[in-house]
Amino acid sequence: MLTDPIDVRILCPGQNWRAIGSLIANGLNGSYSRLPDGSTVAAVTGCPPAALGMDGPRLVAEGAYTMAITTPAWNLTMAREGKGPYAEPLPLRALAVFPHDDRLAFAVRRETGIESLRDIAERKPPLRLSVPPREQGHPVTWVLDAILARYGFTPEDVEGWGGEVLRDRPRNQNAPGSVPVDPTFDAVFDEAVMTMRWRRITSEYAIRFLPLDPDVLAHCAALGMPPGVLERGRLRGIDADVPTIDFSGWVLYCAESMPDELAYLTVRAIEEQRENISARFTGPTPAMTSPLDMRRAACDVPVPLHPGAEAYYREAGHLV
Repeated sequence: MLTDPIDVRILCPGQNWRAIGSLIANGLNGSYSRLPDGSTVAAVTGCPPAALGMDGPRLVAEGAYTMAITTPAWNLTMAREGKGPYAEPLPLRALAVFPHDDRLAFAVRRETGIESLRDIAERKPPLRLSVPPREQGHPVTWVLDAILARYGFTPEDVEGWGGEVLRDRPRNQNAPGSVPVDPTFDAVFDEAVMTMRWRRITSEYAIRFLPLDPDVLAHCAALGMPPGVLERGRLRGIDADVPTIDFSGWVLYCAESMPDELAYLTVRAIEEQRENISARFTGPTPAMTSPLDMRRAACDVPVPLHPGAEAYYREAGHLV
């Protein structure tokens, strides 16, 4: 049982996650909270937020934060298993997964004539390439490095061919007034396909989506990145299913050492705030792609649930 005051710090490296983290904080710090008197709860962000998302598992495992949110879901799997960018396994557990249906996309303007990533490696065109800036530490950067290496080039190689890596990714990809991409672009390699940004890119430009080859998908799976599909018709220009990497899942996680009661109270706070969380993500292209369902939050976890979280889900009837 929690008896002494505690300071709960929820790492929310991104504006969408700040919305979720602040509501969890409200639930934990509400009128019916069972946290000890004198406890504090804070939703914390920082700069650059994307790098904190990748570094969050280590920071949580070391105790710098009580819990954090990351994406894609398999990033947490890699962290727990010590794969990919994580040098050693980290003792982490899941608390909840929020619905986020996303894929990695390799898109080029049709007028380039490019039909595959191998075309780029062979032709070495001077593309104007839109990708998340490397200094942001975005997970896409690590993923692109791993994938493009299999094709024999990097974004920096594109610059060596006379192209340019654009720094045009909008801060808010769902903001109606933002510019979705530099109009001079030739290619966009990025995720967040559920956003208004991608809807506007594909409606304003003739786009071809490039598939990943089976051997590359197998290599990615071995690294911990599961395959996914950009389904036909999901966006204008997707005329057939496109094999790629899945980028789904916002995962709230913690260290294995989190007290059971705190994990229990955290999930209870999420359920208390469930409607408020869902209401933050509405409209035609919500970043959280469907309303929060507590049964799915418990079942779609990429790593084992924390025992305290599992106890709440079972008591509330969300797990059988």
